[in-house]
Amino acid sequence: MNEILTLGLDPGFGAMKAAGIGADTLQVAAVPSVVGVGETDLGMLSLGSLGRRRSRQPDRVTFGGVTYLVGEHVARYARPVQRMDFLRLSDGPELRALFYDVLFRLLGNGEGERQAAVMVGLPVEVMADGEQARATRRTLRAWMVGQPGCTVSGYPLRLEVTDGKVMVQPAGTFFAWGMNDRGQWTRGKADLKAPVAVCDVGFNTLDAFAVQDGEVVARFTSGDTAGMRRAAELVINAVRGSYGIDLSLHEADALLQEQRPRLYTPDGEADLHALVDQALDATAAAVVTFLERRWGNGRQFTHLLFTGGGAAVLSEDLLRQYPHGVVLPEPVTANAIGLARYGARAFRS
Repeated sequence: MNEILTLGLDPGFGAMKAAGIGADTLQVAAVPSVVGVGETDLGMLSLGSLGRRRSRQPDRVTFGGVTYLVGEHVARYARPVQRMDFLRLSDGPELRALFYDVLFRLLGNGEGERQAAVMVGLPVEVMADGEQARATRRTLRAWMVGQPGCTVSGYPLRLEVTDGKVMVQPAGTFFAWGMNDRGQWTRGKADLKAPVAVCDVGFNTLDAFAVQDGEVVARFTSGDTAGMRRAAELVINAVRGSYGIDLSLHEADALLQEQRPRLYTPDGEADLHALVDQALDATAAAVVTFLERRWGNGRQFTHLLFTGGGAAVLSEDLLRQYPHGVVLPEPVTANAIGLARYGARAFRS
């Protein structure tokens, strides 16, 4: 074994994010949470010299005798699996394929086998239910700890997971905000004692999380599923109604991220800017309503942190409602980074 890593894993419904700390370096990787079963070998099908010289292919993750297509461009080769239930966060081939793929993107195909301990972030709704949280932790550890015995695009993933723990996802943002890569608290003691709130806007989750004096404040902590999935569903319904075209959740989510959302139709290229804006406005209103019911104007918090992919997209609306809040510099991967930092502390002790 030539390297021991601490990994933070944020298994989001929109993307699987991982951060790794080893030898005083921090690395981050993400893969869209899109999985399908199919083949990438097209034989001699091509457009010859007119087409792209290198085709855009998803990663191929093989384990248990089955190959899964993962990440970008899956929809070009297979129908994406679209599981949105919380059981998907504990087990299933889609979760395993995403886990192995994001670790391969993080670690590559280095020489020798490495060891790692993994801190997994779970939504507030899962962690608030003690029985469900313990069951999820047991299930995760049962398949995650050990050697994966898999290949990614033909290369073996050389890694042994030695331990796995779970933590509430938005706590990762709190740790990313306050800790360094060695798991040490680097902000002042006043910030550790002060009331701090985190709003994590994910794809299928919306978490409100508050801490003070090193403890979770239950009154201001809650979870819901009013994330960016709501906006994606609005786009899907609108596109189906206006153009008769069915989009997957991840295709709709991709449109929400684009500055110039376009759709190819029998009548040519359609501009979806107004349609996307309407979906985002409705989703922002739902997020703000959720927060107002739990936090009011949020003035009771010394620090108010926004995180998650949805926070980046809805930042103007969120900061208009909570002007003393801040969107973390890397909101998509902040949870994974913070979980890795806390893991450096937890696994060491």
